[in-house]
Amino acid sequence: MTVVLTAVAFAVSACGENPLAGLSNSGSKAAQTEITVTADRIVLRGPTGFCVDRESSKHRPAQAFVVFGNCAAISGDEELPQPFVNAIATASVLPAGKNGPTIGESETALDEFFNSESGKAVLSATGDAGTVEILDSFTRNGAFFVHARDIGTPLLAETTNTYWRGYFDVKNSVVALSVLGLKDAPISSADGLQTLYDFGNVLMESQAVATKNATRSSVGNVAKTGLLRRILG
Repeated sequence: MTVVLTAVAFAVSACGENPLAGLSNSGSKAAQTEITVTADRIVLRGPTGFCVDRESSKHRPAQAFVVFGNCAAISGDEELPQPFVNAIATASVLPAGKNGPTIGESETALDEFFNSESGKAVLSATGDAGTVEILDSFTRNGAFFVHARDIGTPLLAETTNTYWRGYFDVKNSVVALSVLGLKDAPISSADGLQTLYDFGNVLMESQAVATKNATRSSVGNVAKTGLLRRILG
């Protein structure tokens, strides 16, 4: 539980002063659709049209914060695929406790935390619980989702103050994915949630593909343990 809450705080604090620096394209850049981070070798990849904003991302062996944006905007190549929504996505990765409960087993605790003053303060970009409203929260296939609105400073510059976030158990890590609409082109709640689902599906599929080369039975073993079923079921 402590690891999950730390991941929340890291997702907010790791943004830096200009988290969308790479989206203000000043020239042609190679598009990067995926990145492997931390000592746990977590593969992060977005749905079609999303690419890694390397200038806005940070990763070290113990933790990572990765920003995904429109491939065409990041690379300066209008011929590249673009996502069906105008959105920014972030992924935060932290190691999970070895003996702690899974995300799916923490629904009640997570729901209570995010609806508390402490939880709302963590979700606020300025640490002010009074600016945050929890619109929805639920568990789906082993992942925990929260829909929040922060009427204070937005989590990322140039984004709307309403966003979806999901928490996932991946290998020995907790991955927090967030989807935020752009201020000049807001997305609906349904599109934001669907985009988060898409990211979650790709996240889980990417780990299976990455481990397939290690052992021929890796994907089958993952499926049997229910790891894929948590997101794809």
